[in-house]
Amino acid sequence: MRQYFRYTSAKQESFILAVYPEPFDPKDFNYLQIYELFRKISIPVPEIFEIDGPLGIVLQEDLGNVTLQKWLMTATAERRREKFCEAIDFIAKIQDDGSPLVTPSYQTANLAFDFKKLLWEFDFFRKQYLGNYRHMREDSLPDLDDEFQRISEELSSFPRFLCHRDFHVRNLMVHRDRLYLIDFQDARWGPPAYDLVSLLKDSYDLHPKEVEEYLDYFLSRRNLDSSEKQFRREFHLMAVQRLSKALGTFGYQVFVRNNFIYEQYMVGSLRRLLLSLEYLDDFPKIRKLTEAELAHSSDF
Repeated sequence: MRQYFRYTSAKQESFILAVYPEPFDPKDFNYLQIYELFRKISIPVPEIFEIDGPLGIVLQEDLGNVTLQKWLMTATAERRREKFCEAIDFIAKIQDDGSPLVTPSYQTANLAFDFKKLLWEFDFFRKQYLGNYRHMREDSLPDLDDEFQRISEELSSFPRFLCHRDFHVRNLMVHRDRLYLIDFQDARWGPPAYDLVSLLKDSYDLHPKEVEEYLDYFLSRRNLDSSEKQFRREFHLMAVQRLSKALGTFGYQVFVRNNFIYEQYMVGSLRRLLLSLEYLDDFPKIRKLTEAELAHSSDF
């Protein structure tokens, strides 16, 4: 619900105004808390110059218009790998160095991808994408509850680390050839694969071989308790959950907010969802539904 404006001063200095729908107390403001935490662990973020809580405005550094998604369109394979590895380094640093800094005073301390939240997001997918966007009646759908619950239970059993929450190529900016992270106000606890799934499976089509290479790179940067095979299962379980939630968000944006720009991301999300379901070789009801949705998409 935030709005963003570019402001150019009389001196031709450019800033970004983040305008919130309601006033807020800067002393209890999750965006500022995570901003300060990320700066402590040397994660590049746009500098905050002023905050006006009563007006609900944050004046911050202007990083330009080049998202990582846009930058990748013209990047060489070597440069693309450099930037993806740089982004994965951010994830590892947030988990290793950021997690211990989250104290009970942080709003983030009370937010987590627990069983209830993960299952709620599956229900959001069912309501917003299947129901409102695709107009499917509940009695026409396979009984998905058992598979949704199994995935949510397994994911909620994994150790939790600090997560950005929306760590994808549209929330990474390339400014003066340096990578910056934005849109971090929803940071919370989650499984170690969460942000990695956001980066590698959310909104950019990487070849499955590339995904595997970046998984190897992440594992080389982290010392996790799980085995490599166990982590790959966790990664693809997380992909099924997150991509389902993403489809729910896209359906909500189109049906509720008449924001049709999100339709362009649906087919890619379904394809990446199916790849993870094929890897897992489980959850036949979700897989059958996904295959049917892709078949429907190919008719248009």
